[in-house]
Amino acid sequence: MHYTIYKITNHINGKYYIGRHATKNVNDSYMGSGIGIKNAINKYGVENFTKEIIATADNADALWDLEKEIVNEDVVKDPMSYNNAYGGKHYLHGLRQYDYNAFIEHQRNAGQQYAKNFTGKSYEWHAKGGSASSRMRSEKYTYQITTNTNKKYVVNGLEFKTLCKEKNWNYNTLHWKQSMGKYINRGKHKGFIVEQLSTYKEAA
Repeated sequence: MHYTIYKITNHINGKYYIGRHATKNVNDSYMGSGIGIKNAINKYGVENFTKEIIATADNADALWDLEKEIVNEDVVKDPMSYNNAYGGKHYLHGLRQYDYNAFIEHQRNAGQQYAKNFTGKSYEWHAKGGSASSRMRSEKYTYQITTNTNKKYVVNGLEFKTLCKEKNWNYNTLHWKQSMGKYINRGKHKGFIVEQLSTYKEAA
């Protein structure tokens, strides 16, 4: 398996996109998953874009760290970049780190929108975007983690992070959507299986 950081360049306008990709074939046809780069390829045609490998990592965990280092504030705020999220973790993590006021505004708007559409039991929204309600929803998700020694842990969304910290597991790797229900065959967590048993909607 190859763990790569790639750069896609639009030869019509010079704009670019940087992303991470784990693949058995470095010459595959993968051209990114970001909304910006997808829209651009649809608009200009894939023939007007080229992809190059700009960095590599030894494993999936190291790839997260490498992407965090490369897809930083400068890249996200560069008008020539299609990237709209910081690397290494999800969008809100980067937004909170680099633009806290924008993070608060995003959370406030998201909280108001969710409150408007919520049809379950009433509760108070946190002043900074409903973080208390987010915790309530996280508690409704349940996961089963099966280790490489066949030991099983059933945890909710909040307990998941705590368990990873206690066991020195990489939360991002185990919780990554593409690993859900799949046997991990590489890296530190080889032999692990993570399954999502229930979601917030199912538990409501």
